[in-house]
Amino acid sequence: MRGNTVPEDKNPDTSTALPSSKLGQLRLLIALDTLLVEGSVQQAAQRMGLSAPAMSRLLNQIREAFNDPILVRSGRRMIPTPRAEALRLRLRALADEAENLLSPKQEEAQSQPETGWQQPALLAVPPLSLRAPLIGGQPTPQQLANQLADLSDSHDPVLRFSRFLGVLGRGVGNSRPLTIAEAEEAFSLILQEQVDPMQASAFFSLIHYRGTAAQELAGMVCAARQHYGLKNTNARPADLDWPAYLSPNSPRAPWFLQAAKLLAQAGYKIALHGSNGSGANGGKIEQAARALDIPLAQNLIQAQESLTTGNIVYLPLTGFAPAIASMMALYPLFAARSPVGACVHLLNPLQARASLLGVSRPAYRELHRDTARLLQEQPQTTEETVLRGNAPAQLTVLSSNRDVAEFYPFRVATILNLSGTESTDILIKALQEPESLPRIGMDSFEYWQAIWTGTAIDPRLETVITATAALGLITLHPDQDFDLCHAKARELWHKRFKN
Repeated sequence: MRGNTVPEDKNPDTSTALPSSKLGQLRLLIALDTLLVEGSVQQAAQRMGLSAPAMSRLLNQIREAFNDPILVRSGRRMIPTPRAEALRLRLRALADEAENLLSPKQEEAQSQPETGWQQPALLAVPPLSLRAPLIGGQPTPQQLANQLADLSDSHDPVLRFSRFLGVLGRGVGNSRPLTIAEAEEAFSLILQEQVDPMQASAFFSLIHYRGTAAQELAGMVCAARQHYGLKNTNARPADLDWPAYLSPNSPRAPWFLQAAKLLAQAGYKIALHGSNGSGANGGKIEQAARALDIPLAQNLIQAQESLTTGNIVYLPLTGFAPAIASMMALYPLFAARSPVGACVHLLNPLQARASLLGVSRPAYRELHRDTARLLQEQPQTTEETVLRGNAPAQLTVLSSNRDVAEFYPFRVATILNLSGTESTDILIKALQEPESLPRIGMDSFEYWQAIWTGTAIDPRLETVITATAALGLITLHPDQDFDLCHAKARELWHKRFKN
């Protein structure tokens, strides 16, 4: 967590002498864990609330303590030494335990009454089909190397796929991102269940560890659209695509659904799709949608029919891309994000002309916008490229700490926009934050309902809802500014029961 610079930074001590106290030794271990997590002295310093010189001094003390370089520079990156890698898991366990001991809020949350959101998902996540691993009969390393040099579509898919792993896994300075065509072929093989599950795991891990490139994400989106028949047709039944992929561990209520409902009542056709994981809270979005009379579709045909007869629908990911839903459900096995989690935001299954995305980290904003631009730039002359041309004409991306567009407008925010292939950044000034009122006598779901029905009044949450709706209006009408759209959204809020 960031904080003010500690007092010692005001009078820097250039000494690298090792601390003799247990507190000082523990500080070195926490600093080492942070360095390994961030891979950067500057970022580690920010996370610990220190200056960069102070963090450098700690790194020198760590090197002295372990008699090892710990981190060595390779190009623009800091690479852990084998000794540092051997310590990584023990240090992470130590840091996690320290955070748990000092997190009373978490203990309190465990003892609090149920939130009211406990409901299973509408569609169960199907298990992944597993291919028997290659144990016997494998080629020798030399034979495999010779085969990889010339692989075509006629070869065994497992061998074809290994070529992509070879590109991704050559190590720092030798590997490169996949091209759109390579990523599309690789993800197609995964969706067709033609690769070994260990290969698929390695594929996602290598891409995520290095950082997903826009062309790789674009290729995955192309593969998914083609595999599930998300074809681009002349008819566009939806105005606004609104992905909603929530963490099952998130305690927040889905206020964005009330914003989407406002736009639907104003006559816009809103296509929501997403998931809330599996387990007891897997049906949170469906539960909230029912409370707002938002139709729930179990497949693409039902979703299209709902938008033909009405203005809003929610389509679970399992209803149109079950294998991808299964891949998303593997998160507990790895405790790390996957490129699949980024791919689902750009699927646009109901071919909306505009899309409103929310991403959990600021850096993902550029990734999604760059990917959408690549998809827009694909030529539209053949049936194959028509499948690729399902990208919305307008795109808005915000960083919301959740994988759904839900806007808390109480600090200055930069919203990324894409109109065709033209990128712009929209700076939105902070709104005054009303006082947050306590929730008395109601669980989270009951309070969420009460805000919509008007039996409870909370100006802060009403501002969240109307500001989120305003971003939807900006996406649909990029020539209008935020203030104008927010005024319109507030008007929609006050008139929500008059129609």
